[in-house]
Amino acid sequence: MPYHIRAKPEDVAPVVIGVGDPARAKLFASLMEEAVLVNEHRYPVYTGRAAGKRITVVAHGIGGPSAAIAIEELKMLGMEVFVRVGTAGSLGDLNVGDVVVAAAAAAPTGGVLGAYYPGFNPPLAADPGLTLKLAEALRARVGYVVSSDAFYAEDPNFAEFWKRRGALAVEMECAAAMALGWLRGFKTGCVLVISNVVGRHEAVDLREKFTEVFKKIVEVL
Repeated sequence: MPYHIRAKPEDVAPVVIGVGDPARAKLFASLMEEAVLVNEHRYPVYTGRAAGKRITVVAHGIGGPSAAIAIEELKMLGMEVFVRVGTAGSLGDLNVGDVVVAAAAAAPTGGVLGAYYPGFNPPLAADPGLTLKLAEALRARVGYVVSSDAFYAEDPNFAEFWKRRGALAVEMECAAAMALGWLRGFKTGCVLVISNVVGRHEAVDLREKFTEVFKKIVEVL
């Protein structure tokens, strides 16, 4: 029985959409029919129907370690597909509001991934078939991102370092979701909306964009 998500298997749909922000989880729940809050302990979890399909939405918090706990427990409850829908910081070529489908991620050694794969680099790629479907539906840019658990640790050369290596954006949870997908046997997809350019912090209301993205994703799923 999961420790943090106090729900039963029948409370969770096979398809789960994960977000970091509880307010975004609440927004997505408002877009579903018959949405019910099935867990409010640590991780808000809603289950309802969208585009004729049963969908669960979870607010998994910020960072790989927090997301890994929620993902593990949702898998225990029957999750078969996990799609992260979050924000990311552009490394230079993408603008605020642009949508990226992350096919892969780069992440530091150690940390939560090192606990799962001691001495090895884990497989950090999303499910290829799901990635293709999401990219086509969203008409999004496809590439790889950098997953970092340390929001304020980047030095001034961070953006240029990763831009030269072909990364599109930086975020915090895709690597954990991708690694666990292969380890635990569920499909992972990662959809990101650019919320800022690295080095510039802008307060932008992205609710309309996330509403559009959510509706297109549930049609694919």
